[in-house]
Amino acid sequence: MNDNDKIKMDVMQGRLLPVNMLDDVAAFHTKFEIPRPAQPGLLPVEDMGYRISFLFEEMQEMVTAFEDENLEEQFDALIDLVYVALGTAWMLGLPFGEGWARVHEANMKKERATNEFDPRSKRMNALDIVKPEGWTKPDLSDLCTSIILDSKK
Repeated sequence: MNDNDKIKMDVMQGRLLPVNMLDDVAAFHTKFEIPRPAQPGLLPVEDMGYRISFLFEEMQEMVTAFEDENLEEQFDALIDLVYVALGTAWMLGLPFGEGWARVHEANMKKERATNEFDPRSKRMNALDIVKPEGWTKPDLSDLCTSIILDSKK
């Protein structure tokens, strides 16, 4: 039994509560009346600038927590990063669940770097995950069609 099977069993037996982060983020943004377009679309420059700054702020909190060797603050920063990233996708009107599934499927076809000198590794680290020969990135174009069309107007 692998780790995913153990987690599924724990959820089914009530030892872990399933988390639907997308629903949580949608509820949060709805509560605070943060707009979501009916179709995917680009945010106004000032709104996207705000979201990017927000992501950098959360990443800086992660760096600070790492430097302070504070695991609880690292955990909080990671959750906040995911929350802000999902919120940004929500504000863009993106079908995140479908996009996630496609990226996950493609990522599962990658390989672990053989060592820190693996020429495929951009980060030169033995923990890196690399693209094998013939790997293709996921096609998300149909999920972003209106973004592409709107940006050309």
